[in-house]
This record gives sequence, C-alpha cells and structure tokens, in this order.
Amino acid sequence: MEFIKYPRTPHLPWSPGKTNDDRVASQECIEQLSDGRELVVTEKMDGGNLTFYKGAFHGRSLDSGTHAWDTRARALWAEVQDSIPEDWRISGESMWARRSIAYENLPSIFLVFHIWDEFNNALSWDSVKEYSELLDLVTVPEIYRGHDFDDAIEAWSKAHNSETSEGFVVRTAGSFSYEDFSLNVAKFVREDHIQTRADWRYRDDFAVNSFQNDRKGD
Repeated sequence: MEFIKYPRTPHLPWSPGKTNDDRVASQECIEQLSDGRELVVTEKMDGGNLTFYKGAFHGRSLDSGTHAWDTRARALWAEVQDSIPEDWRISGESMWARRSIAYENLPSIFLVFHIWDEFNNALSWDSVKEYSELLDLVTVPEIYRGHDFDDAIEAWSKAHNSETSEGFVVRTAGSFSYEDFSLNVAKFVREDHIQTRADWRYRDDFAVNSFQNDRKGD
C-alpha cells in the first residue's frame, strides 16, 4: 500500500498566524478562489492530522499515528476501515487531546475534511459529506457555502472569535487533483495560535476535549 502525505495548506496572505516557515497562497490561488466558483469555508479545528485507509492509518508524518492522543481515533478507524474503498483515504482531525483550544461537546473524536479517491483526487465537498455519512463519520463544521470570495473570508469572523476558534479553511466546492491542492485550498489562522507547553506531546496526562457521546468521542 502506498501512503500519501497530506499536503501542507497554504496560508492566505493576510493570515496573522503564518510564520516564516509557512507556505503562503499564490496569486494564482487567490485569483482562482475569487473567480466566482463555488466555495466552502469550514472551521479549522485545533487537533491532529490523521489519514484513514482500508487496512492502514497514519498521522501527518507517514510513520506516525501511534501517539497516546490518537488512541480513540484509532479505535474509530478500526470500526470503519473495512468500509473504506480500496485505494481511497480519508483525511481528518483527531480531536481527543486538548491543545490550545478547549472544545466542549464535540460531535466526534475524528472530524473529516477531505476524502481522496483511487486516482488521488479530492472529492467534492458534497461527496465528502455523503461518504462520511455512509461511514457514520462527521465532517468539520461548515461556516459558509457560496460564490463570493469576500463573503467567504468574512464568514468566520461573523460566527467565531479567536478565543474559541483557530481559524478557517476555504476550498473549492468541487473535486480537484492532489497536484492542484495549493490552488484550491487556503487557510486563515489566528495570531499566536499555539499556546500549549512545549512538552505536552511527551506527557501521558494531557487534557482532553469533551464529546457528545461515547461512540464518537470520550
């Protein structure tokens, strides 16, 4: 089985949370997102990147996914992995461990934001929601859907604030190839987002978020 690393999401040029090491969305990306195509804005969740396959599981690094804070997400993967189509993969956020934002009553331990088919294409947002529902998985919260780029990038600030939300991700609503990811997806991250202790990843007594039910959470 070939493992494929989840691509780095470029920051919108005005994202206050970007650092010197981060990628910034190109002018071509901004022009494409502004050309009147349908867009979807989702909340950027403060969790850990995971990818589910049929028969395999890993974090952002291809040899990761074995941390203590991924235990609950791994259990969920074990329940659904036989139903994932061959050579497809599901990318999402592992939400058990509490990082810089304390979440209450989350709908699931794992929140889906992309599904990739056997040709390495990102499914349309409608298909992501459809397949997630079939697998009894939950997608990241949707904030906006429409054709106006200005409305899209303003939607997060109207619904959330930087104390309780990390930021947002804007994507093309339709399908696109893995190679074109950086032309179809960009993010906005709040200023000084990371507020956890440097050693939290090496501790077993990390704080956890709360969830709505046992099947999908704590």
